[in-house]
Amino acid sequence: MKWLNQLSTSRISFYIYKLNQNDAIIYDDHLSNKQYIIIIYGLLYLEKIFKNNESMCLAILTKNTLIQLNSKIMRRDQYYYKLVSLNTSYLISFYSSNLSIKNKKHINILININKSYYRTLLKYEKMIHILTHKYIKYRVIQLILLLAQEQGKITNNKITITTQITQSIIGSIVGSNKNTIHKIINYLKQNRIINYSNKKSEITIIDLIALNKFKSIT
Repeated sequence: MKWLNQLSTSRISFYIYKLNQNDAIIYDDHLSNKQYIIIIYGLLYLEKIFKNNESMCLAILTKNTLIQLNSKIMRRDQYYYKLVSLNTSYLISFYSSNLSIKNKKHINILININKSYYRTLLKYEKMIHILTHKYIKYRVIQLILLLAQEQGKITNNKITITTQITQSIIGSIVGSNKNTIHKIINYLKQNRIINYSNKKSEITIIDLIALNKFKSIT
């Protein structure tokens, strides 16, 4: 509500978008550089998709993170961006041209934009940390730990990731295929490190210490 209240009080025009689970927004070079898009609720991932159908996840974004892609350097003939909602998400959009540092009513909005930039940079850094692992198994583990931090609910010493996430989506985020992800998930399940419900696409961490210490898959 913070963004809604501040923008309304300052009489800044804005738009609100609702994305259901698995809804996606495609960004190409028509995106305005002056447009801010703030996530006010939800969990989404941003990926860069190349024309040869290869893709790379750039970040997992949460509340109060910001999307502002520079269309001036985008090459529509080579790649585009796709924002995918992992649960029900809400975004708010407005234009920087309506803001002025000389207007006292806009100061708090500009401060919060800067805070959102910082939060977003941290999200990019976390994804870089995941993708720098050479082996997919380590990427999957780091992703599970990140999701547990962002969307985890502790019950009876177990951590359930409340957002449904399919093995195909896990593969898209870490840069692998469903078969490899299925093998890794099954190994973790057999060793009672995690539980994965195929019906609900729900991950529960049973042994957090073992997950952190996990080293090899036979």
